[in-house]
Amino acid sequence: MNFSNRDLRNPNRPLAASPARGQTSGFTQNTPPERGWSEERLQEMSMASIREFYSARDEKEVALCIKDLNSQSFHPTMIALWVTDSFERKDMERHLLAKLLVNLARSHDGVLSQEQLVKGFESVLSTLEDVVNDAPKAAEFLGHIFAKIIVENVVTLNEIGRLIYDGGEEPGRLLETGLAADVLGSTLGVINTEKGETVLNEIRASSSLRLEDFRPPHSNKSSILEKFI
Repeated sequence: MNFSNRDLRNPNRPLAASPARGQTSGFTQNTPPERGWSEERLQEMSMASIREFYSARDEKEVALCIKDLNSQSFHPTMIALWVTDSFERKDMERHLLAKLLVNLARSHDGVLSQEQLVKGFESVLSTLEDVVNDAPKAAEFLGHIFAKIIVENVVTLNEIGRLIYDGGEEPGRLLETGLAADVLGSTLGVINTEKGETVLNEIRASSSLRLEDFRPPHSNKSSILEKFI
């Protein structure tokens, strides 16, 4: 789906629905579009590209679509939209998304930067408490994506841990609700399952995270995280 070959200003062209089932996304990053597209139009274009990717599985085409957006400042919002949308998709599609994010971040063309990924993940965490109402396994699914990002050395466990610890609509809110422990526990669990205990221990040893700090206040344990403490 190469947007450069389409008349995106055509008001008669069917619009792609947003991940919030037709509602405007809650992700706002103060991202004035460099090319003149509105924030809403950028959301529609980016969601159209990821939907086509799940069908065609063409990572190069996604990279071209991102370049056609011509809005570096929108990338964190785009990442947040894609990740949150994936919570209501199949496991295979979440796996494809995680792999796509890794490869785009590693691209020699600099399609996505580590900073943009981190900001995107921060936005996902800021809305997670609301998202779990519609997608109860969102914390677990987010852990799967984080695990891939960490194992592939795109973002460190330390940085992911910091995002989780501070995450929420207000800083630290996910810690209070127990969702921080769930996300981190899921992340560690996926690394352990897919890469083994040795790799998990190496990753943990290279970080300065204290897992005890992620226990919810007023609670003795998190069933997901506790086995790693």
